[in-house]
Amino acid sequence: MKKILSVVIAAIFAAGVFAQDNTPAMLKKKELFSKTELFDNSAIFSNAQANAELLKDYEANPGAYKANQLMPIATCYLAFGDIPKARAAVEAYLKDSPKNVRAIRMIGTICLLEKKTDEAIKYFKEAFDAGDERVVTFLASAYMLAQKNDEIAAYLPALKKLAKENLEALNIAVFYALRDPKNPDTNLKKELIENVDAKKAMQSATPESLNAVLRIYLSDRSAWTPQAVVLPARAAAFAEAWPIALEAYKKALAADPNNAIALRGMGLVSYRTGDVMGASKYIKKAYENGDKDAATDGMELFLLSNNIDIWNTFKPYIKDVSFTPQLRAGLVQYASRHSDASEIFFTAMSGDNTEPLYKDSAVLALIEECLKKYGSDSRAKGIAEKVAAEKAAK
Repeated sequence: MKKILSVVIAAIFAAGVFAQDNTPAMLKKKELFSKTELFDNSAIFSNAQANAELLKDYEANPGAYKANQLMPIATCYLAFGDIPKARAAVEAYLKDSPKNVRAIRMIGTICLLEKKTDEAIKYFKEAFDAGDERVVTFLASAYMLAQKNDEIAAYLPALKKLAKENLEALNIAVFYALRDPKNPDTNLKKELIENVDAKKAMQSATPESLNAVLRIYLSDRSAWTPQAVVLPARAAAFAEAWPIALEAYKKALAADPNNAIALRGMGLVSYRTGDVMGASKYIKKAYENGDKDAATDGMELFLLSNNIDIWNTFKPYIKDVSFTPQLRAGLVQYASRHSDASEIFFTAMSGDNTEPLYKDSAVLALIEECLKKYGSDSRAKGIAEKVAAEKAAK
């Protein structure tokens, strides 16, 4: 039970920190800080440097921030584990906006981290009563930590509803079902697993929630349906437990050979176990079965493998690739090291997220190498002009 509860509190901390632009760039948009609903996405606080820069700016001039702009500040402090400063920021916010459920939820989370469980429960109940459905995960966790499992029954309908699409809620609900090792509620556990929407639950996953769902799976593999088993499969892959991931994904695909989540998962497992072309086939099949995000997997597989056949496989799906600056930089690097890679270079240098490539000196040097090889192409002119402008600015 102690191990389970340690996972529970880790999951609560992750959920409390990692709450709609979902990039760290949001932390530079101070004018939006009062709109707390825009800062629910975990990715906003995923960059430690961006978090630190915001806190540095805040601490240099706290008076420049209004009370209703302090929630992102509090979240950054919480991300660094500075509980006292996080509390101070949330309390200042609550004086200005006492009914904001996100702030009430966060102060409850802080209380829980301070081991003030009863006080945390009070705040979580207040947030729930004010309409915050998400807080039921926190509330149930706090009751478990306080060994007040009977209190959870009143909130079970809300917890079950959230567990259908939130992995942390699913884990907490299953922990509740298993609260009595001598008499586990297997019917509740079965209901929870059968009703989960694996795709939505996957989108809510954190490292802590993946770790927890893998523990649950390993305690009883038979309880997992072919539709739901992709969750512990992804968790096993995250933990690099490839045999476990392979077993789980095979179970999913045996029931539905076109399960796109399982196909993409098998792509990762195949690559990490040495079957690059097998990985390509799984990812391509996922794309053909409607998962357009698989195109990005294919492009990443190309860079990992340096196999031009994989580029040729996924080139027709370029329109569906989500090109991050990192992915574009990888393509530029490939093009700089290989002959006859002009299409790869110009693909990398066109579209969104290309500006950061010119700002990075190492990538800029690679771009110049490519221009030496492909400069006669009409598409090179605009790129060369941007390179010249960037160098002149420095």
